[in-house]
Amino acid sequence: MPEGYNISLFILQIIIIFILFAIMIWLLKLVRAIRYEKRISKYTIDSIKEDSLSFFDRVNIAYFEICHRLSKALKKIRIFDTYSKKYEKYIDGSKQIREEAMDYISTKILCGILVFLIVLVSDVLQYKPISLIQVIYSLLIGFFLPDLFLISRNQFRKRQIENDLLKSIIIMNNAFKSGRSTMQAIQIVSEELDGPLAGEFKKMYIDLTYGLSLETVFTRFAKRVNIEEVKYITTSLTILNKTGGDIVKVFSSIERSFFNRRKLQQELKSLTASARLIFNILVVLPFVLFLMIFILNPTYFNPLFTTPIGLVILLVIVLLYTTYIFIIRRIMKVEE
Repeated sequence: MPEGYNISLFILQIIIIFILFAIMIWLLKLVRAIRYEKRISKYTIDSIKEDSLSFFDRVNIAYFEICHRLSKALKKIRIFDTYSKKYEKYIDGSKQIREEAMDYISTKILCGILVFLIVLVSDVLQYKPISLIQVIYSLLIGFFLPDLFLISRNQFRKRQIENDLLKSIIIMNNAFKSGRSTMQAIQIVSEELDGPLAGEFKKMYIDLTYGLSLETVFTRFAKRVNIEEVKYITTSLTILNKTGGDIVKVFSSIERSFFNRRKLQQELKSLTASARLIFNILVVLPFVLFLMIFILNPTYFNPLFTTPIGLVILLVIVLLYTTYIFIIRRIMKVEE
């Protein structure tokens, strides 16, 4: 290894240790200041209006400022601008701080740098030089780690919308029966419901107040949530606007069909509950056995990672495991 590389690595390690030492001193000062504040607070009178921000709020605001500045710089690069369009579906318009698709790319880059710093600090504390493979792995793992959070958050948000969709149809149908207009019905749903669906109806109401047509508003709503039931509602309202008809009868029919569909889904879940439980147990069981054996004998699995035959066996195990999951999920999947 070249001598210049060792010197630069040593300088980098000293800088990291200095930064960590400065952060530690800052945290100690912060804890000391909080302790003094608690002592003095019982002798002071708090103001009625509290405008001060908490520590976590300040960290959150500082993070978003860094993220937005990085996003402005990344927008000038065409590759990142094209790549960011994949993340437009994750934008949550209900938040007070406005998000952009490029902010997710900035978050991924910052997360990659954070994981790299963690690996670097770990090697520094163990007095080991960091290798190029560790740098690449840490950056890649940190870069793609936020995708797991975004996918899980999007799935959770989608399930919330699906669960509240029947409630929104019932509220709109009751509003139509009482003689309310479509715009008033959308406003009532946005006020009565909570969660992401209420935010979507608030967007629809704002779009209608700005003069967009009902067809355009519901089409944009269907594209944002990407749910089959919403597409069905959008198609029904589009046909209703073009051909005319009784909107109360149409929404009563939609309500009955959604209720029957939800009832069928609950019956399917109850019928396949035992099979899904067995599947989940069999999926987790290999990891549990691996962990138990590793705790009892940490060197038991070393041949799998250190010998060519062990690597081949490990690859076959991974392929069989993924094939098993894919086949069982296809068997358990029920076409609606």
